[in-house]
Amino acid sequence: MSMPIHLHSELTPPPIQIECLEDESGLGYLLRWLGTNHLPFRWLKKVLGIRGPRLPDTRDAIVLSYLTGLEHEQLKPILMQTFGNAKEGGMLVYGQQLLFRDLYRFRSPQICPSCIHQKGYISRCWEFGPIPICIEHGVYLIDHCEHCKKPIRWDRPTIDICQCGRIFSSPANASDRPSQAELNLASWALKPLMINRLPELSQAPPWMRHLSMDGALRIIKAFGICQTSHEAISSSYPWGKCTSQFWRDLLKRAALRIEGFLDPPILSELSTLVYQPFLERLAFYPLTTADKESALYLLKQLYAYEPLTHFDSAKGHLSQQRLFD
Repeated sequence: MSMPIHLHSELTPPPIQIECLEDESGLGYLLRWLGTNHLPFRWLKKVLGIRGPRLPDTRDAIVLSYLTGLEHEQLKPILMQTFGNAKEGGMLVYGQQLLFRDLYRFRSPQICPSCIHQKGYISRCWEFGPIPICIEHGVYLIDHCEHCKKPIRWDRPTIDICQCGRIFSSPANASDRPSQAELNLASWALKPLMINRLPELSQAPPWMRHLSMDGALRIIKAFGICQTSHEAISSSYPWGKCTSQFWRDLLKRAALRIEGFLDPPILSELSTLVYQPFLERLAFYPLTTADKESALYLLKQLYAYEPLTHFDSAKGHLSQQRLFD
């Protein structure tokens, strides 16, 4: 794919070009490249003709390839490509297809300060909402600066400096750490993304071993979204505005419930805590055959039934509510 000829005369690539690392975030690479050339993120958006909150994606891959010196075939897979409608349209990023955009934290980045200072780059593993932890350091990711207390943005001086000008630091109260069950669950979900690089911390249950990343993240949501028994979740839930703290709590609940899934006394309680409509939707709209089989298995084990019809969004409001006290 070639770039329009007139762009060659209008654009001048910055003097310093750098390579993209194997497990580096696409936007993180662009931020590191800009920082190396002492250019602000807003410069890149202006050059690409981006207005408003939109961030660089596959639509900008041709121009970005010319500016960064990376081959188009190398650059495009690390940028987000969307399809479908804005609410439930899917995406393709890092070779992983996600059917729901709320699984991917595109606009509200979260980071591990220890990784950034030690490795000098942003990991692509940090961009998925249901996985708000760094497996390597065994800590939760942060999405707010410890100094100015404002949300972290992509539009900042460099990868390790906040828009307020202060260097990112770990939370002062870092005593709250992920449990082993949470680390295990995160490693199972991230396995398709980091194949041959990220070791599994423990053996995954049979029904999770062959899930796509989309299926694993959706099952985590199903197991962790409900805080109380028989809780109804609105179909207009504001997933895009959820903070890292929200996803931490969700992952904690999901890890605990998945760990106790095979315990018969707990199984009856789980049927009121695991959000049935999410499992039904995974069964009806799976990405892979393994996703569908796992969803049907969980529905049968938890609710002793196999879905024979589809009730769409109305089922989400009614299925978990008590009809009679």
